[in-house]
Parts: sequence; C-alpha cells; structure tokens
Amino acid sequence: MSDKKEHPLKDRFSHSFVEFWCPACKQSKIVALPSEAAPRCDLCRQEMALKEILTEGKY
Repeated sequence: MSDKKEHPLKDRFSHSFVEFWCPACKQSKIVALPSEAAPRCDLCRQEMALKEILTEGKY
C-alpha cells in the first residue's frame, strides 16, 4: 500500500505573475500567466501593457 499522494501545491509554480498597467489611466493589475490572458483596463477598456515580471516574493 505505497500510494503516492500528489502534493496539493504541485501546480503552484507552473505560472508566473506579471504586472500590467494602463497607459491612459495609470491603473495596474497583477495577473498569473499563462493561466490568464492579458487584461483590459476596467475603466477605459484599453488593452493593458506589460510593466514588470514579478520574480520576488514568498514561495
């Protein structure tokens, strides 16, 4: 009975977090890629630009 249980956080690091910002109204949003598409601004509905790939943080 050596059933190997899958680790509950095994897919946690399969995506990276990036920060997008709107050049028109300067709002920013953090999105997990590749699980989500590039967002549109909630206020002006423009496509947001990539600002920074977030690599630091708690793992």
